[in-house]
Amino acid sequence: MAFVAGRGGIEAVDPARGRFRSYLLGAVKHFLADQHDHAHRVKRGGRGVPQSLDAPAAEESGAAVGSELVDSSASVADSVFDRQWALAVMARALTALESEFKADGKSSQFEALKPWLVGESAQLSQANASARLGLSESALKVAVHRTRKRFRDTVRHEIAQTLDEPDSIDEELRYVVEGLAAG
Repeated sequence: MAFVAGRGGIEAVDPARGRFRSYLLGAVKHFLADQHDHAHRVKRGGRGVPQSLDAPAAEESGAAVGSELVDSSASVADSVFDRQWALAVMARALTALESEFKADGKSSQFEALKPWLVGESAQLSQANASARLGLSESALKVAVHRTRKRFRDTVRHEIAQTLDEPDSIDEELRYVVEGLAAG
C-alpha cells in the first residue's frame, strides 16, 4: 500500500518538534494501524466475533475486565524498532570509519582492528593481530584504543545528524546503548 500523503508526509515534518527516529517510529505505527484497519473492515471480509467487555470468561479466570484487549506486542515492537535503530546507527558509523581508514590507505589495519570495535575479539589474540600488522603488542593496544575513540566520535556524529539540539546527543547515545542492550 502506498504512503498516504493526506497526513502531510515528510514535507510536514517540523524539526523543532522532535527527533527523526521518533517520526519514523510514529510513521511505521500509523502505517501498520492503517494496514490492520484495512484488512479487518467488514466490507473486506474482516468479520470478527464481537466480545463483550463484561465477558464472564474474564471474570471466571480472575482477569480484569477488558484485559484481553491490551496489546502487549506494542512494547515488543517498540524495543525491536529501537534495537534496529541502534544497529543502523552503529553500522553507519562503522561504514564511515572504514571509509576513513580506506582513504588513508589503512584498510588492512581497519580489518584487523574491527573485531575490537564490534565485540568479536574474545577469541582473538593481540599477539597474532600485532604480528599481522607488523606492530608491537603495545602499539596494537594504542591503535585499538585510538580506533575505539574514533569510533565513539563517529557514532556521536551519526547521532548528531538525526538531532536538532546538540545538547541531547548524550541522551540519544544512552538511548542507542539501551537499544543495543535490549537485544
